[in-house]
Amino acid sequence: MSNIQTRRRFIEVVPFVGIGMLAACSPKVEPPAPTVSAPQSPPPTAAVLEPASAPVVAPAPPPAEVVQNAAPAVLPMVDEKAIQAVALGYVADSARADKVKFSTYAPGRQCSGCALYQGKAGEASGPCLIFAGKQVVAKGWCSSWPKKPDSD
Repeated sequence: MSNIQTRRRFIEVVPFVGIGMLAACSPKVEPPAPTVSAPQSPPPTAAVLEPASAPVVAPAPPPAEVVQNAAPAVLPMVDEKAIQAVALGYVADSARADKVKFSTYAPGRQCSGCALYQGKAGEASGPCLIFAGKQVVAKGWCSSWPKKPDSD
């Protein structure tokens, strides 16, 4: 073969070799798993008219999650021995706060006067933003206590 034929053959083959190299070096991609769709309900059938004497059936009540104004679930209380509670110095009675370890404590500071306390005024306990999903005692205290803007 002459040089010209070799060059031509090289030019013809190079694109395919490049594609092959890219395919060999690219990461393997698994095809997506087939999705399983929920079984479809059968199409509605034509309504059969009942005689006028048939009793009227009331519609079913809505599911529980749709019911408006349902009573909120009661949240569990924070355990003083829980890791987060110990780290923040949480106590159910603010008078028992460790005044040596937590110098931010001051008499009269209680969870009920904290900006993070979500309970209503006068309630014995309520939710706290620090202890997500838990309640704290209104007379409790922890080192994360910021003054409620409307409290004394």
